[in-house]
Formats: sequence, C-alpha cells, structure tokens
Amino acid sequence: MKATGATAALALASVVPASVAYAAAIGLGLHRHGTPWAVSVGATLVVFLPPVMAATAATHRARAFFAATLAWTLAGLAVLPVYFPGERRDAVSAGLSLLMGSAGWEDFAERVADSLPEEPELAAPELAQAVEVVPAPLPPARDLLDHEIVLPYEGEGRNLAIPVVFQRGDVELEVLMMLDTGATYTTLPTDVLAKLGLSERPDDPVLRLHTANGERDAHILAVDHVWLGDLRLDGVAIATCDPCRSADTVGLLGLNVAGGFNMAIDADRREVTFTRRDAHDRKLDAKPWIDLDARFARYPGGRVEVTVDLENRNDRDLTAVSAQVKCGETRWTIDLGEVGAGESVQRKRRLPRHDTCDAYEISLHQVSY
Repeated sequence: MKATGATAALALASVVPASVAYAAAIGLGLHRHGTPWAVSVGATLVVFLPPVMAATAATHRARAFFAATLAWTLAGLAVLPVYFPGERRDAVSAGLSLLMGSAGWEDFAERVADSLPEEPELAAPELAQAVEVVPAPLPPARDLLDHEIVLPYEGEGRNLAIPVVFQRGDVELEVLMMLDTGATYTTLPTDVLAKLGLSERPDDPVLRLHTANGERDAHILAVDHVWLGDLRLDGVAIATCDPCRSADTVGLLGLNVAGGFNMAIDADRREVTFTRRDAHDRKLDAKPWIDLDARFARYPGGRVEVTVDLENRNDRDLTAVSAQVKCGETRWTIDLGEVGAGESVQRKRRLPRHDTCDAYEISLHQVSY
C-alpha cells in the first residue's frame, strides 16, 4: 500500500510540471514556425524520453518514471530561460492554448503562464512591442471649382494609376491608366480599343514610340471623349501599344491629355487634383491627321513670300490653326484660321525683312478644336 500510495502521489505531482513543460516545448516550436508533426514529436521526445529511459533501469518502473518526470520537467522549466531568454511565458501560454483546443481556455493558459516564477536576471530583455500605426488626421478638403476634379490614385512614386473613362459614340469604358507625363501620347492596347469599336487600319497615321520596352511603331486612332471625373476632353488621339500595359493599368495617360490640366498631387489623401487650363494646345491630337507644306519665294529687294498648304484629314473642325516658320534662330507664326473637317486650305503671307536663310522650315504651331 505504501508503494502504491507513493506512486500515486508522484504521478499527481508530476502531472502539472509535465503538462507545463510539454506546452512550453510545443510553444517554442510554434514560435519558430516548425512543422506541426515535427513539433509534436520533438516535444514528446524531449519531455518524456528521459523519464522512460530512467524507468527502464529501475526496479519499480512506474514510481521511477513519475519521479524522473517530476525532476526532469522541473529542471527543464528552470533552465529553459538560459537557452531561450525571455520566451518561457509566451511559449507556455501558446502551447497550453493549442493543447486545450478552445478559445475559451486562452485566459486560463495565460494565468498559468503568469503563475510561473520570474525568470532569472540572466534572461535577455523581452523584445520591444511594435507600435500601432495611427494615421494623422487630415485637414478638411477644400471646395472644388467647376473646372477642377479630384481623383484617387494608386501606386507609389512615378507609378501613379488613376481612373479614366474613354468614350466613342455611346460606348464608355472606365479603366486604370498610369499617369506618365513623360509619354507624349496616351496609349491603349488593341483589345481595349476593340471594346470601343476601334481597330488598326492600313491608312492610319503611324508614329514611332519610345517605350520602356524599346522603340515601336504605333497606329494612331481617335476617341470622341476622354473623361477625368466630370471634366471632358474631346477628339483625343490614342496610340496603340500592347506592351505599355502593366499588371494594374491598361496604358499610359500621356501629355496630349494631361497637358490640358494643371495637376497637384496630395500624397496624404492619395489624390490628384486636375485643374483645366485656360488654353490647351491640341496640336498633339490633331497633328497625325494634318498634312502641312510650304513654298518660299524670294524677290529682288529682299521680299520673301510663303505659300502654306494645309490639309485637315481629321473628322472634326479645327477652329484655329497656326504654323511656325523658322529661319536660323528667327521664328514667325502664320495664322491659318479655321479649317473644317476634310478641308484643304492655302494661305499666302509675306515674311518680315530678315537676313538671308540657307533654308526655311515650317511646322505646326498651335491647334484648337
């Protein structure tokens, strides 16, 4: 009876430290992201293998097992902070919570962990806790004028993506575009243009684009309207560019659209304010469909006359067109007036007196719709 009573007492005395030691081993494995089965097997071997081995060498094996378990687990809990400074409490709490398998036992697991003796002074200080990020309050947004719009943006640095609506006829399509002021023309891939009813044709204007993926030829097509919020831009030229799309955006919002607005980026609100400019030169949008030529005649006495021929192959009227003549470092502008859709005009002008030029150059200066 005495042997049986002693064995029972040892068994009861070893249950608590064995459970806590086993939970600590499980918790340490969890904190180190161990494989679940490996953590379980490792904890079992570490906690219970030495007592089993001690019991095999003793006469009274049950009593020896419980006695060895009590001694081994108490010693393990005592020296654990030496090898894992500052981790005993969290390891016991995590391990007990997992073994009990119910959210309702978490408070009990923490109370058990808190009841353990303080770790010795040699334990390393606990890691500092991360500080919760609390966004600073934003100032109230100002009232917008009729010619302004605020759009949210996504991304960072130069990769800012904003929502843009393209319209052709009754078809409207909203997409995310990368705001790229280094791109001359707004680009869209062919599959997106197809949704607007547009496709490449042999008689399209073709321009050479310099993209991040190298140089490529792009067909120039036109959409009726581009909307930034409720601000509309009419008759916009679009360059076809499949490689210009990204994982988040379908194309680049170039200067032929962005140049019509003054932009202000609010990094706190992650917004872009677009303010319509008083004057917007539409030369980039109209130029692909304009044929411009000039002939120069010099008369005795230094008089120079220029004959300008312009054909507007756009499907919309140009309300005002001007050309620029260059002679060395000197430049003059020539007002060509209004040019209707599909119309050709010829204008003759006399240039001011100037030094003789080796060659004259003419280019499109400004266009208005």
